[in-house]
Amino acid sequence: MRETLAVLGATFDHLGEQTARVAKMGPAMDTAHQINALRKQLQRQEARQEARMREVEILLKDVLKTQIAEHLSGAVRAMVKEGIARRVEERVAEELTKKVPEKLKEQIEEHKKQLEDVRMALYNSEARRANALLRSNHLQEPLHALLTPSGTKSPLFPKDLATLFGASHSTARALLREYGLPIKEGEESPDAKARSRSREKGESRERMLNRFMSYIGVAFQMVPAPSITSAHTYPLIAQS
Repeated sequence: MRETLAVLGATFDHLGEQTARVAKMGPAMDTAHQINALRKQLQRQEARQEARMREVEILLKDVLKTQIAEHLSGAVRAMVKEGIARRVEERVAEELTKKVPEKLKEQIEEHKKQLEDVRMALYNSEARRANALLRSNHLQEPLHALLTPSGTKSPLFPKDLATLFGASHSTARALLREYGLPIKEGEESPDAKARSRSREKGESRERMLNRFMSYIGVAFQMVPAPSITSAHTYPLIAQS
C-alpha cells in the first residue's frame, strides 16, 4: 500500500510540473506551428497520463485483491482450525467411551459419590460443632443447618433454638424423616398406647426433638413438663 501511494504521489507531481510548463509557454506561442506542436505535445502527455492512471488502477486492484485474499485466508484458516479442534475433541471422547471398561466407569462414579459423602460429612461436622456451642439461655442464636442425605438443606430446619423448641409434633416427625433418623412406632401413632391423648403426644414430640437435637449437635435435651404447658411457654431443658 505504501508503494501504491508513492506511485500516485509521483504521478500527480509529474502532472503538476507539465501543467506549469504549459502555462509558462503560453505567452511565447504566437504562431500556428507552435500552437499545433503544443496541441500534439498535450495529446501525448494526456495519453501518457491515462496510461499511468490505468497502471495505478491495476496496481490498486491487485493490492486490494491481495489484502482481501489474505483476510479471507486468515478467516478460513481459523474456521478450519476450530472445526478440526472440535472434531478431535469429539473423537477423543468417542474413543474414551469405547476404551474405558464399564467396571472402571462404575469405579469412577463410586469415587465421585464417596468424595461427595466426605464433603457432606465435613460440612455437617462443622455445623454440629457450631451448634454445640449454643446455650439454652440464648434462644435466638441461629442454628447451623445440616445437609440432608440428598445433599440439600431442608426448608423445615429450625432457624434458632426458640423455633426448635416450639416445633409441633408433625414438624418433629417430618424433620426425622428428612434427615433419615428412625421414628418409633409409638411416635408414628402417638395415641396407640396412650393413657391420655394429649400427654402421649407431648412426650412423643419431646422424644423426637431430643433425637433430632442430638443429631444436629445441640448439647442439651428437653425434659417433659410435669403438667400440660402453655402454648406460649418453652419446655424445660437440661444440659446433656
